[in-house]
This record gives sequence, structure tokens and C-alpha cells, in this order.
Amino acid sequence: MMPPPAQNPRPKTGTGKSIVNRSEKVFKRGNLMFIEGETSTEMYIIKSGKVRVLKQEGESTVELAVLGPGSVLGELALLDHQPRTATAQVIEEVNALVIDEGLFQRTLAAIPPWLNNIIMEVVKRLRVTMKKSSDDVVQKSIAGVIRVITMQCGSEGGEKDGMRAVQLARAKELIYGTIGLGALEVENVLLHLILKDMILIRKSEFGQEYVLIKDIEVLTLYMNYLRARQRGSSMVGEEFSEKAIDLLGTIISAGEKNGKKTQAGLVSLGQAQLELELDRLGKGRYADLDALDELARAKIVVKQEDSADSKYSTIKRVTLVFNLETLRRIRLFSQWLPVFREEVKF
Repeated sequence: MMPPPAQNPRPKTGTGKSIVNRSEKVFKRGNLMFIEGETSTEMYIIKSGKVRVLKQEGESTVELAVLGPGSVLGELALLDHQPRTATAQVIEEVNALVIDEGLFQRTLAAIPPWLNNIIMEVVKRLRVTMKKSSDDVVQKSIAGVIRVITMQCGSEGGEKDGMRAVQLARAKELIYGTIGLGALEVENVLLHLILKDMILIRKSEFGQEYVLIKDIEVLTLYMNYLRARQRGSSMVGEEFSEKAIDLLGTIISAGEKNGKKTQAGLVSLGQAQLELELDRLGKGRYADLDALDELARAKIVVKQEDSADSKYSTIKRVTLVFNLETLRRIRLFSQWLPVFREEVKF
């Protein structure tokens, strides 16, 4: 009797994996065994080849380790069914043993309950430590995500419900391509911005999701604030007193009504005109000189003094010179500063 014809080997999948037998897989060079943030529950024991383990840290990708034969990876996702905490990239073709959920549960059933409990407690503690690290990554990545979204808004953004809008799927693609941030961290950054009341996620009637930006200037200010903090510096207006901020608003109001534009595009306003505006607003007849000096020291308002002789005396005049748009931006920043500083808990 003739033997049956040999069957063709199973074709390779789109991910670059091929099946050697029921408990082994081959991963070609350059393929990803799993990606940070995805939910899958297989653990691997490397028989041959090498794997690079990568972790997103802020706006850059950090290589945590290079693993070779005998190494184990992916065990946390199998143990507690949480999203992957790192990305595994093949750098030399890998042949790996696969431990799936069924095999793992059968193995656990064969060990004493007390040992099972110890394993789960160790995993829990390790997850807590890694959660703190992930939260730190999110905090360091917010400014980069905002930068990508605002650039996308300028190049391919539209408008929905009176707000600037960008496609969510495209935003995620650009964020991953630009700063390499994993899917889970992107979701957490977007949630952070939603809780800060800066963006919304909305779905169109065709099922496409969009990021709606409530105020792109506020979003940009928040990005600059976060970057200043990462540099260990502060932004102009961050330490202003309440009196200085209040006077700033009055200077803006008086400048809009009575200021004169200079050839350099600045605004010139007499102190007497400022005090008339203070009086009109019921804030007293005279400007708070300490608050005015505070603005002058920050170099956002320049005080120019001159004098004019009259028939009976010499009159001293003080003129304030400033960039109106700069003052408006600083006032907006001071209004949002409590929100910027507020810690967000997920």
C-alpha cells in the first residue's frame, strides 16, 4: 500500500510566526513576539535565537535586556492577565517553547496551594512596582503627545462641534511613529488630558473616533509648562502674586481700550490711563506699585519715565510699554495654572 502524499507545511502567518509543533513557535528576525500594552497570555522559553526587550520611557525607547537561549519572557501576562509591560523584538531567529493558559493552569494544579499563593503575591508586588514606573512614563510623555496632536491639528486637522479635531487612529499612529509610545500609555495620556478638561473623544455618525481640542492655546501652554518642569525651570507668571495677576488683567483691559500701538508692534499706555481704568472697575484710584514692579521685574511690562515742564512745575509721567498678546497669554496661563498643577489619579 502506497503511503499517503506528504502534506504541505503550514504557511507562515502575517506576523512572521510559523508552527514547529503544538508547543513551539519560530519568530523571524525583526518580528515582534508581543507589544507593550497588548493583552495576550502566552509565556515563552527561548530554545535558540535572541530577543531584545524594549520599554517606553517618556519620549524614548529604552532597551531593558537582550535574552538568549534558556531565557523566559512574557511570564507576567500569563500569571495575572494584565497588559504586556514591554515589547519583545527578535534580533536573531527564535525557536521558543510556548506555555499557554491551559498548560499553566494544569501545572499550578499540581503544586501545593501555599506555593501557588506565594507566586501570585510576588507577581502582585512586581506589578505594583511596574505600575509606578508606567505612571512615570505617562507623566514624561504628556508633552510629547500634545506636541504630536497640535502638529497634526495644523497639518491635517478639521473642525467638529466648534472645536479643532483630529482623527484618533491617525493620532495614535503618529504618536507611536514619533515618540514610540505604546498603546496603553497613549490611552492613559489621553485620559489624563480628558480629566484635565482639555480634550474630548467623540465618535462620528460613521463610527470614526476623533480627538476634539477645547482650546489649542491652553493645550500648548500645558505642554510648555510640562517641558519647563522637566528642565527644572518655571514659566513667566508661575510665581506671580494675586495682586500682580489682578493688575495684569487691568493693564490688558486698559491697553485694549486706550493703548497706542508703537512701530515695533507693542502697546504704549500711560499710567494715568491705567489708573482711570482701575477707578472705573472699582479697584481704587491708584495702581499697586509693588504689583507693577513685580510685572516690570519679570520684563513683561517696561516702565518708561519722562517729565514735562509746565508754567508752574515739572510733571513726571510714567508710560507702560508691553506686548498685548504676551500679557493675554500669561493671564490665560495664570488662570489655568491650578489645573496644570493638579495631580491626576487614574
